[in-house]
Formats: sequence, structure tokens, C-alpha cells
Amino acid sequence: MSPSFLAAVVLLLLASAARADTPPCIQLYEEGQYTAALQACEQLLDRPGLSSEERGTARIYLAASLHVLLYSSRAQQQLELLARENPEMRVDPIRFLPELVALAETIRERVEAEKRYEAEQAALREREARERARNAPRLRPEILGLVEPLNRMWSPGAGLSFRQGLLEGSARAWLGRPPTFQLQGGLVPGTGSLRPCVGLRATLNPGAGGYAGGLVVGGRLSLPAGFVALLDVGADYFFIGDEAHQRLALTAQAGLGFDVRLHE
Repeated sequence: MSPSFLAAVVLLLLASAARADTPPCIQLYEEGQYTAALQACEQLLDRPGLSSEERGTARIYLAASLHVLLYSSRAQQQLELLARENPEMRVDPIRFLPELVALAETIRERVEAEKRYEAEQAALREREARERARNAPRLRPEILGLVEPLNRMWSPGAGLSFRQGLLEGSARAWLGRPPTFQLQGGLVPGTGSLRPCVGLRATLNPGAGGYAGGLVVGGRLSLPAGFVALLDVGADYFFIGDEAHQRLALTAQAGLGFDVRLHE
């Protein structure tokens, strides 16, 4: 037995084995039996357990069979499913008709454009939701401490703040004999967890016998679970007061609050 004969037998066996591993839908399509290939592809796609690549290949040959049989809309449906489920797979320009390859590429580009648009819209909706949440009105009960270095005194206090968007207003009371009351309003710009605060403050201090107004600057630090750390530094000038008291009061206030979102 000649070596050439043995080589021919080996090649024939290898070709037969490869053909046996080829799905029937591919064999039928390559033999020109397009109706039978269509049915075989549909049966293959109905089979559970197919890998993603196997499903993609079956869709390509199903679309090709439909295209040859002039089932244009059905072929486009399969190509669209291919573009959505297997965007990395392409219709081979060597194996299939140029018209099918061009149609598949057009559908793939349209599907990719739709996916980009959907992703952009989803990102836009997420940004809008974050913006609504950030600008939602909130009430914030507060526990604070006040230090007044010029008079070398400190006192505990409590307050209630209202914030919406950049605007914040608060009312605070400081324990003492008698107590001191403050109204404060200003801006809290920024979008991060640490936001500066700048505003105006009015103070009623019965112990000093008068009223005061001044500037305040500070910061707000968002903490987990809705808590907020507060720091305000202010300078208040008493317009009417007891001569025994300083007309200028420098204060530092620090404390902890808890944001309660009213609605979005």
C-alpha cells in the first residue's frame, strides 16, 4: 500500500469526521438545501444548552437561508437578534452573499447606535435622579456646642435647619441664664460630601441686653446613615447692649445633625 494512498485515506477520514461534527443546518445550507437548512436552524435554536457562539452561528445561517428564500423581514429579525445577543460576531463575507453581509452590518450599526442612546438616556436619568435627591428639601435636627473665646465661655445648644438645593436656614437655641437664640440663613454650594457654607446670622442675647447681626462661614460634612457634621465660625456685632458686655462676639459652633428628607 503506497504512502500516497494512505495519505488520501487519512485526509478522507479527517474530512468525514469534520463533516460529522458540522451542524446539519450548516451542511444543508452549503448543499443549497435552503428550506431544509431553515428548518434545521430553527430546531437547533430551540435546543436548550447551546452556547452563545453556537446560537450566534445558527442565527447567521438561519438569516442566510431566509435571505436566499426572500423572507426579508424574517432575515432582518434574525440579524437584529444576532447584533443584540452576539455583537462581536460578524457575517463572513467569503461564505455569504454580499447583500446579506451589507444588511447585517447596517443592522449591527443601528443596534449599536440604539444601545449607545439607551446608555446615554440611562446615565441622564441617573444624573437627574441624583440631582433631585440632592435638591430635595430636608429638615435637620441638630445638637451643637458653642465656644466664645473673647468671653471665655461655652454652652450647649440645639437647632433645627431647613435646606433645599443651595439654600439653608436654621434656628438655634443656646442654654444659659438666660438662653440665647439665633436665626441663620445662607448658601451651601457644592455637590460633594464636604460643602462650604456662608451666610448671615441674627442673635438675640437677653443676657447682653440686645440684638446682634453678623457673618458666618463654615462647612457641612455628610456622614454615613444621614448624619451631618457641622462647623460654623461667626462674628456678631451687638447694636444694643449692656456696656459690661463685649459689642463684638466671635463664636465657633460645632455639632452633629441628622438629615430627614421630606420628599423629592
